[in-house]
Amino acid sequence: MVFLETSYQPPTRYLMNVPTSAPLLLVEDDLDMADNIGDYLDRRGWRVHHAANGALALHLIMETQFAAVVLDRGLPGIDGLELCRRLRDGAARHLPVLMLTAADSLDDRLAGFSSGVDDYVVKPFALPELHARLTALVRRSEGRSAAAAEVLRCADLEMNLGTRVVSRAGQAISLTNMGFAILEILLRRSPDVVRREEIEQALWGEMPPSSDALRTHVFALRTAIDGGSSPSLLWTHRGVGYQLEARDASGVSV
Repeated sequence: MVFLETSYQPPTRYLMNVPTSAPLLLVEDDLDMADNIGDYLDRRGWRVHHAANGALALHLIMETQFAAVVLDRGLPGIDGLELCRRLRDGAARHLPVLMLTAADSLDDRLAGFSSGVDDYVVKPFALPELHARLTALVRRSEGRSAAAAEVLRCADLEMNLGTRVVSRAGQAISLTNMGFAILEILLRRSPDVVRREEIEQALWGEMPPSSDALRTHVFALRTAIDGGSSPSLLWTHRGVGYQLEARDASGVSV
């Protein structure tokens, strides 16, 4: 069974953050699965629209302002990764996207994040977990929309919260929404070490993913901001957490 409805219910504060009848697009070619997910989310305040393929999903996204998209990876024609890439290249580049996938290797997860996926739920999954993760994703998106035009910096790395532009040494950097959220947390606390539990709590609340999603997100973030010839800014403290700090060639803070 791919999903289960259990007796567990997400914390009440998650449910309160979902607007009444929030429009949601579910992109899933398995009609039985789509019906079950749609019925479950409908009963919890979402107004679920369904698309069985990527082409229809693109059309609906251009016609309707959705709060989020739940996207199956294995779609006919335009698959989930390609659909997400097209969204990020167009007007829906900030639309929260949660991917459903049976692929949970590091390479599979990195491919999803590279295409612009914000978060993912691995099959088999429980429907309450899907609901909680989706609600946390929308909650973060609403918080970003209300952010002031604040600019955060560490060495030559700069993040403008108003325009959502991230740059290093004047060169723009493309980040996923999740990468942006993690970087904002680290920038606000720099040069302090931020415990991984704190980051997971900020991103996913009381239901962090069972797989090591945070490490994969941080790996993708490090590749984006520390790639090429730039000196490293993002540091891992094994068993503790992560830190954003400028250091000289000998490893001393600057």
